[in-house]
Amino acid sequence: MTKERFLEHLHRQLCQLDELGLRRFPTVVRSLPGGRCRIDGQELINFGSNDYLNLAHHPAVVQRLKECTQVGSTASSLVAGRSPSHDLLEKELAAFEQTESVLLFPTGFAANLGVLGALVSDSDAVFCDRDNHASLIDGVRATGAQMFVYQRGRLEVLQKALARRRSQFENVFIVTDGVFSMDGGVADLSGLCEIAEQSDALIIVDEAHATGVIGCQGRGVCELHGVEKRILVKTGTLSKALGGLGGFAAGSATVIEWLRNRARSQFFSTALPPAICEAMRESLRIVIADTSRRERLREHTLEVHQVLNELGLPTVGSGIAPIIPVIIPEERRCVATAQQLRKSGCFVPAIRPPTVRAGTSRLRISLTSDHQLSDLHSMLETVAECLAS
Repeated sequence: MTKERFLEHLHRQLCQLDELGLRRFPTVVRSLPGGRCRIDGQELINFGSNDYLNLAHHPAVVQRLKECTQVGSTASSLVAGRSPSHDLLEKELAAFEQTESVLLFPTGFAANLGVLGALVSDSDAVFCDRDNHASLIDGVRATGAQMFVYQRGRLEVLQKALARRRSQFENVFIVTDGVFSMDGGVADLSGLCEIAEQSDALIIVDEAHATGVIGCQGRGVCELHGVEKRILVKTGTLSKALGGLGGFAAGSATVIEWLRNRARSQFFSTALPPAICEAMRESLRIVIADTSRRERLREHTLEVHQVLNELGLPTVGSGIAPIIPVIIPEERRCVATAQQLRKSGCFVPAIRPPTVRAGTSRLRISLTSDHQLSDLHSMLETVAECLAS
């Protein structure tokens, strides 16, 4: 196919997305403190951010970044890009996670690709939750391993499938999100660990939306379920509750040393900027020292679930994570509702296929610790009015 014909093909595909109401256009958003943002000159209550603890604008975090004079790391971590800031951040993350070692990655996506690529081979099998983040799904596919998809909550089915196929493979892995990013559901890690131990399987958990948020100390769903010593490795991110950029893997010294030598998305990428590492050290200090942010976030999450129930709007998710979807199956109506919310002063993103399955389009409400109760009630009342009309 010539270049011209290929571009025509892409144009037709884009037109088809238009017809289906599935074409996406980037929104320019200026993030503001206090759970606010500005879009097209309008200040809105921001329910689209993953800055759960509002650390992206924390004065101490911003000041720490400003004090760092080096912008770029200049190389990958195994060449010349590992600064004292990287070394300190990894050690402090390991202490926070109560694990032997941590390895930084450029992003959470890169962490999942790197961990899976280094630990899983084409002679292995991976049991992957169907609602896992794209980085886990893409990472498993790239390994060449046999992938089996299971449905969250159907542990008995998973157990039987794993027992039936275990002898066919050298290693078997169970890969799951801790908190599922599109509905706020929480993996049953206790149940998954029981199944894994019965079948000699290994568990990898992505704690991206749980790090800093879930658990008494903010270490995620693994902490919440008391299974931190029973999993092989966990991944996390610095770009959500910690308000910055980057990903990491946490595990035993042996696992992390192997990843340092074999995780291609880590050592073939330029290391994180030292200034970001310094800012994230400050964010981590706040996560550890200031539990009030986590407590406010939990209160907000419970409040939204309660009000949605009072308004007669069905909720899904765990009631634990600060991600709350309102399902609006028809894509165009979902987008129209999000647009109406924006006119009313609230930014709530509409999530459509292929991010979620067909027929499950939704408003994805993302809460932060700096939201006020009046913010929550204003948004929820507008949602109810839109869906009643």
